[in-house]
Amino acid sequence: MRAVGDRVTAGYYIPGARLTLGELTTSTGHDSTALRAALDQLATTGQVTGRWRVADPHPEHRTARARSLLAGMIDRGAWPAGAALPALSVLVRVLLTERAHTAKALGELADDGVLELTAKGPARVLPAPANTPARAPWSPGEKELLDALPSRTRPGAAHDGYTLHLVRHRAQKRWKGGVCLPPSAMDEQEGRQAETVHRLINKAFEATQHRAPDLLPDVRSTAAQVMACHTLPRTGPLYERLYRLATLATALAHLADALTAPAVLRHHPVPAPSVRPARTSEGS
Repeated sequence: MRAVGDRVTAGYYIPGARLTLGELTTSTGHDSTALRAALDQLATTGQVTGRWRVADPHPEHRTARARSLLAGMIDRGAWPAGAALPALSVLVRVLLTERAHTAKALGELADDGVLELTAKGPARVLPAPANTPARAPWSPGEKELLDALPSRTRPGAAHDGYTLHLVRHRAQKRWKGGVCLPPSAMDEQEGRQAETVHRLINKAFEATQHRAPDLLPDVRSTAAQVMACHTLPRTGPLYERLYRLATLATALAHLADALTAPAVLRHHPVPAPSVRPARTSEGS
């Protein structure tokens, strides 16, 4: 049955995800008998395993993806030279990558001279080599802010902390569930996120302009993480777009927390969120 194979090929399912008859019945409209036959056929081609899990021919890509995103965060100044990275357990939640792959990504960055690993304690960021451009501070330039501005306003785009945490929970749940949104829904959610990025990064920029940046380390760090996630490619298999959606939702929730921290509000008050949270939909 081509419908199931086409969904696997298009990247609707994250490699390693288990296919279920319930989800396939809903998404394809076929009955369970036909779907069982289709899954058995896909197993003979190697696209799925005997337990109906989507085959992952390149598991090393998980390490490469975590390494690339982490390097992008460091390059944007999420953690300046000499700063300690969060604990491995925290990075696993930020990068949405298994512990083993996250640890391997840290090791590869250490081999490249980006990080210093110690037997005890967190990894630390090393200064950029003398023959390479210095890492930029987190503060985005005007072009980056304009690039983050959506072409049109999406009703219900989330800007308040409550809604952003709800969006993060739903996006992470979908990522862990292994089933992607349809392309049209993905387009809509990416548009909503673009507006959210633009508004929160502008708030972060204003906050750090009013106060010395070193007094607002959490704002600076989380804003850099947002910009790094925002620049992940929106092309490729659907599950790569879902990875971008989920990691960006995570970073935006952290930035909202940083912007509403007591130390920040004392020096740069921001409007309180409305009593009723903004309307949103799954993965926005």
